[in-house]
Amino acid sequence: MKKSPLIIYAIMILLFLLVLSYNSLLGYMLFIAFVLYISFMERSAFYIILTNRYYKKGDLQKSLKWLKKAYLASKNKPGTAILYGYLLLKTGNVKESEEVFVDLLNSNIDKNSKMKAQSNYALVLWKKGQLEEGVKMLEEVFAHYKNTTIYGSLGYLLILTGDLNRALQFNKEAYEYNDSDPVILDNLGYTYYKIGNKKRAEEIYEKLMSLNPSFPEAYYNYSCVKKDMGRIKEAFEIANKAKNYKLSFLSNFTEEELNSHLKELEHLISMNP
Repeated sequence: MKKSPLIIYAIMILLFLLVLSYNSLLGYMLFIAFVLYISFMERSAFYIILTNRYYKKGDLQKSLKWLKKAYLASKNKPGTAILYGYLLLKTGNVKESEEVFVDLLNSNIDKNSKMKAQSNYALVLWKKGQLEEGVKMLEEVFAHYKNTTIYGSLGYLLILTGDLNRALQFNKEAYEYNDSDPVILDNLGYTYYKIGNKKRAEEIYEKLMSLNPSFPEAYYNYSCVKKDMGRIKEAFEIANKAKNYKLSFLSNFTEEELNSHLKELEHLISMNP
């Protein structure tokens, strides 16, 4: 049976204290050796700190670089592997992301980690062009494991299937589950927009804006709602806010589409000053 790192470290400390009581020089030498050993064994924690630091700065490539080091240093930690696989996908590395999740799902991991890995692998399937397979996998996970992230991912993929009645029903359920999650609000607002209920979409997006969402899709989608309602200047102002956030491989529009949208709004404003 594999000993917990905490037990190992406790034994090391006891050994250090025992040696120190007999020979202080040898004790301090042993202490330095222990520090070096622990630093090496727990280096993945340091890598994760750097990963988070660069991620918050929006530098996904540097974040990915350090996360890869953390992953290679601790492949036995499912949480690190899941985070690495997700960031690979978010940066467009679909093949590498798939390899991480397939390896993880074929390993002996706990049920909770397996559910998280499957929910992320479903996004890989979507990006591989296997949308229906991705939806099916998320539905299988959802049957046993419900949380805000699953509601957000499945709600979004259901919109992409084009079955808007089904998407609306599910995203309304998601809203009842968590009515303050930005992704869930964006999914519901966008679904209302797609079915033509612009007034309800606007209400949902107004609530979403009060949360200051940190992803560009929220602003782009809300801008589309305002544009279709004839509020062009408002649409332009909102769309400009999307420029403050970086698009990712998981975004539902490209930078070119955003720029084209802004140019169209500028043209409409110039025609009706």
